[in-house]
Amino acid sequence: MKHPLNDEPYIEQVLAAVPGFSSARVGQRLSDGPTNTSYRVEYAGEHYVLRLDKPGARQLGLNRDNEKRVVRAVADAGLAPEPLFHDTAGGVYLRRFLPGRSWDTADLAKPENLRRLAVLLRKLHSLPLLGDGFDPLAAARRYAAQLGSEAARSVLQRAEALMQKIGEAAPHQALCHNDLVCENILEGDQLMLIDWEYAAVGDPIFDLAVIVQHHGLNRESAELFLRAYLQDSFGGEALIRLDAQCDFYQCLLDLWNLRVATAD
Repeated sequence: MKHPLNDEPYIEQVLAAVPGFSSARVGQRLSDGPTNTSYRVEYAGEHYVLRLDKPGARQLGLNRDNEKRVVRAVADAGLAPEPLFHDTAGGVYLRRFLPGRSWDTADLAKPENLRRLAVLLRKLHSLPLLGDGFDPLAAARRYAAQLGSEAARSVLQRAEALMQKIGEAAPHQALCHNDLVCENILEGDQLMLIDWEYAAVGDPIFDLAVIVQHHGLNRESAELFLRAYLQDSFGGEALIRLDAQCDFYQCLLDLWNLRVATAD
C-alpha cells in the first residue's frame, strides 16, 4: 500500500487547503526522514518547500507550536527562509525555497567557513529568548523509556553522568538551533539555517557541540571554531564544557538512532 505522503493526489489535496496554493504543482521529493517528508512545490513561477509530518513526529518529541513561534523570529532576523503557512495540528509547513546547497564535511574542513558559522551562531544566540526551554536530558530519558532496552539504559546512564558534570543550567541561556548537522546549513546568497524543529532555549555551547561531534571535527578545528565563537571570552573552561557537551550529544544521538530504528 502506498504511503499517503508519497501519493501525489494526496499532496495536491493538502496544498489545496493552503490559502492561495490550490493550483500549485508538486515537484521533486527533497527529503524523507523519520519524522517528515518534504517536497519542492512550484506556484506562479516561484518555488517553495512543503513539509508533511509523519505519524511519529510527536512521539519523537517534536513541538510544532514551538517551532512556529521560532521560525518567524529567526526569519525576521535573516537567519532562515520565510515561513508562509504552518498548520501545527495537521503537520503541514510551507516555506520559501532558497536556491543554494547544503554544506558537507568538506565545508567544515575550511577554517574560514568555521569562522563564518561562528558569526552566524553568535547572531542567533543574541536574539531574544523565545520558545520552550530545551532539556536534552529529558529527551534522552524519553527515548530510553520508549526503547526499554538494556542498551538504551546503559547509554542513558552515561548521559546522566555527563549532565551532572555539565550542570543542569548553562551559564548563559540562548535561543539555539539544536540540530546543526551539515544538511541544515544552507550556502546561498548568504549563509542560512533550515529545519528549526528542535529549536529552543538552552546552552549555546550545545549548538557548537553538535557541529563538532556529529561531523568528527579534529581538535584543531574544534578549538578554532570555539575561539571564533567566544572571541575574547575564550578559555580552558569553555573547552572543557564543549568536550562534555560533545560527549553528551553522542549519547543523545545514539539513543535517537536506536529510537528511530524502532519507529513505525
